[in-house]
Amino acid sequence: MAIWDSLPDDASRQLTAALSDVCHEPFIDTEPWGIDDGINRILVRPLVTARLAVNEQARTVRIYSIEYRH
Repeated sequence: MAIWDSLPDDASRQLTAALSDVCHEPFIDTEPWGIDDGINRILVRPLVTARLAVNEQARTVRIYSIEYRH
């Protein structure tokens, strides 16, 4: 949460919108991260990158890391 809170407003808005999209359709805006197991995904936007675990059956998205892209 501290990293998300420290993002500039435009990057925070990008992340918020992208995560909302991931909750509705996790495989359109993300790519496999590491082994393509259908769970570990990476979300890349112009200002922010997030590594995620998406469990479609349990309907959960876990954020492992958030990186601000300058």
